[in-house]
This record gives sequence, C-alpha cells and structure tokens, in this order.
Amino acid sequence: MLERLGRVCVGLGFVWVVTVVGLWLTVGLDRPDEWAPYLDQILSGDARDGVYTFLTFVVTPIGMLMLLRDMFADEGPLWLKLAAPGVFVSVYALLLAAAAPSVGQPFLQGADPIVTKLIPGITLSQRPTDSASWLARFAGLLVLLAGVPGVVGAILGPFTRGPRRH
Repeated sequence: MLERLGRVCVGLGFVWVVTVVGLWLTVGLDRPDEWAPYLDQILSGDARDGVYTFLTFVVTPIGMLMLLRDMFADEGPLWLKLAAPGVFVSVYALLLAAAAPSVGQPFLQGADPIVTKLIPGITLSQRPTDSASWLARFAGLLVLLAGVPGVVGAILGPFTRGPRRH
C-alpha cells in the first residue's frame, strides 16, 4: 500500500513541479489567477492555497524520496547516485521559489555568488517575474549540488566497482 502511495506521489509531484515551474516562468508568480482561471471558479482562494501547500510540502518530497530510494537500491553508476540528491534539491528549491517564495527564493538567492563567478557581468534581479535570473540561480545551484558530486562519482566510479558479472 505504501509503495503504491509513493508511486502516486512520484507522478503527482512530477506533474506539480512541471506545472508550477512552467507557469511561473511563462506567466509569472504575481498573477496566480492567470495560472488556471477556472480554478478560481471551482475553489476558493483558501482551498486553492491548501491544495498548493499539500502538493508542495507533502506530495512532492515524498515522490522525490521514493525516487532516491529506488536509485540507491538499484544498480547504477556512482555518478548518478551522487548527483541525484543535488538535482532533487535544486529542483525543489526552484519549486519552492515559485510556490512558497518566502522559503524558496532566499535559498536560490544563496547561489548568487556562484552564478556571478560562472557568468561574470550578469545582473540578477530580485523580481519574481524575472525568469532569466531565477533560471541562472537554479543552474548555479545545480552545478554546485549535482555537478560537483557527479564529477567526483564519475572519477571514483571505476575504482569502486565490484567484480564484473558474466
């Protein structure tokens, strides 16, 4: 039963992340009523916020943890096992920046020094509607949290393999 619930959370969490981040980058966070105008007719603002909170803080983390469990339990390359948690943290930070700005935006803004070192001359905006700045922050966080462990795993991977199966 819990396995099935975890699998449902994987699917719902994926759809939620793609929807929120996609709409945030195309429409903007300052106009949630334009994300899905029909939701305003079906749900009240409080009910909509409750659903958004449940999907953001319960369903998506359960789905991500389920995928990480599968990755670490199955055989696979070491670089993927080391990079996957960083990818999920980076994606979740981007989701939080969109769905819960007071929580996620400061976390993503912590990547500003990395972004300015990788891309000198970039000016990062604090406005929630400036998609390029938030994507640059996400990329900086992704490089730090997933890229570095992934490279370490790619280097150490050949040395940590067990005997080959024939």
